[in-house]
Amino acid sequence: MTRTRTPRRPVASGIGLFVIVLLALQIFLLMVGLDALLGDDAELAWVTAACSVVLAVTAIALYNTVRSR
Repeated sequence: MTRTRTPRRPVASGIGLFVIVLLALQIFLLMVGLDALLGDDAELAWVTAACSVVLAVTAIALYNTVRSR
């Protein structure tokens, strides 16, 4: 019986881990934004929303890069 080795993809694994970290940061920003919104600090809420959008776009772009390989 011969075993076929599956090629390891260290770059894809690293990018996948980075995407998970970005998603964790987004959850943190969501909590900060909601806290700021409930505390009547609209400026901080908008800043966290903008940062969250940037992180989402980055995570989607990285995910598509890994998926296309």
